[in-house]
Amino acid sequence: MFKNLVLCSITLILAFCSIVYELLLGQALSAFLGNTVLRYSVTVGLYLLSMGIGSYFAEGRFIRYSALTLLWIELFLALVGGSSIVALHLVHAAELGDLSIFLFGHMLIILIGVLTGFEIPLLMDLWRRKNQREGFTILGVNYFGAFLGTIAFALVFYPTTGLVGTAFLIALLNAVAGMFLVLFGRDFRKAKRKRFAFAAIFQPLVAVIFTACIMYSRPIEAYLQQLYVSVGGA
Repeated sequence: MFKNLVLCSITLILAFCSIVYELLLGQALSAFLGNTVLRYSVTVGLYLLSMGIGSYFAEGRFIRYSALTLLWIELFLALVGGSSIVALHLVHAAELGDLSIFLFGHMLIILIGVLTGFEIPLLMDLWRRKNQREGFTILGVNYFGAFLGTIAFALVFYPTTGLVGTAFLIALLNAVAGMFLVLFGRDFRKAKRKRFAFAAIFQPLVAVIFTACIMYSRPIEAYLQQLYVSVGGA
């Protein structure tokens, strides 16, 4: 019962984090390239397509070692999602043109979407292993988490912490949720436990990194804003 509750909580948080990453990118691309409706429409559509691609390839050895695969996915998602807004500002500051921002931003959308697509089949597999039944509960919780993420982004995160601070905060939440996946790795064969332990060590490290980023988010955001204004006025 306890592990079921933990798995549902992890699922909700991961869905929450993934949709917020995409909303962050949609808003950032709107600021850099304009046309908000187009940016959000393409972001959501590309995100869903990428999730489908990720889900399609989440089989075979990935499903066989679900907890291990998820650990690595959450590491990459936290690092990519948490640094995405800063990276977009730096690409903009490099003055390589709108095309470079367009390509880089949409590459991030696709990458986050593919990684997110891996999550759902792997979480459902963990549920099946613990309960010996289909993981439709996980699917429902995932949708609910995505809904909460859209509401929280619009009403809480964006108005209070801005794009940069929100990216750091969500990455921290992502990393902390990933840390609880260690509860589901005990059934691994010894040959895989080393890889599992290696991935598990990096989860708290990523959490520490983004905790530090949150502490310095205001000066980081001020610096990026200065870059944005200086490039725009050049």
